[in-house]
Amino acid sequence: MKKVILALIVTLLLTNASVVTAEIFPALELERNSSGYTLPGTNRTHGWEFTVTEDLQVVGLGIFDLFDDGLYLSHEIGIWENGELLFSTTIPAGSTETVLIDQFRYIETEPFWLTAGETYVIGNTTPGDPFVGNDNLARITTLPSITYERTVISPSWSGFSLPTMEREFYLFGPNFLVIPEPMTVVLFGIGAVIIARRSRM
Repeated sequence: MKKVILALIVTLLLTNASVVTAEIFPALELERNSSGYTLPGTNRTHGWEFTVTEDLQVVGLGIFDLFDDGLYLSHEIGIWENGELLFSTTIPAGSTETVLIDQFRYIETEPFWLTAGETYVIGNTTPGDPFVGNDNLARITTLPSITYERTVISPSWSGFSLPTMEREFYLFGPNFLVIPEPMTVVLFGIGAVIIARRSRM
């Protein structure tokens, strides 16, 4: 699992000004077994269910960008807890307002927490962009503190809605960036930080 180290210059109000290095990790990585893809024709929400084993602070949400050239259309994305939408946003089309990390295109979010022991669902709308189907995936790898449970889709063609139905064929898909507790810092814009280096765990 790769970890993305973002060098952030943060002015600490309660201490002397200092440089804080926050280790920000993608929740999930995909290893593909082919160059194939699927172009969805229906407006459904595809996603995956997961459980966290430690408190995690989410600082960004992202969507798979097959050709690393920006999304063709904007997509809604969100995380649900116990059937309730915890946080949602829209990943814009194009590439200028997002950050590309390992084929996922992210935007900054207001930081929010995932609680150890709880189960969540992340999902995004799919029409208009090519996504990777499970028949093109060799392996899915998550952080050790995240347990991948199953992949789910919304039960109807109703756009952005809670994906609850498990299905044999599915698309990827959504991802998120986290800072493991207690490594919490204030982010002033993912687009403004310096990607200092990437290293193999």
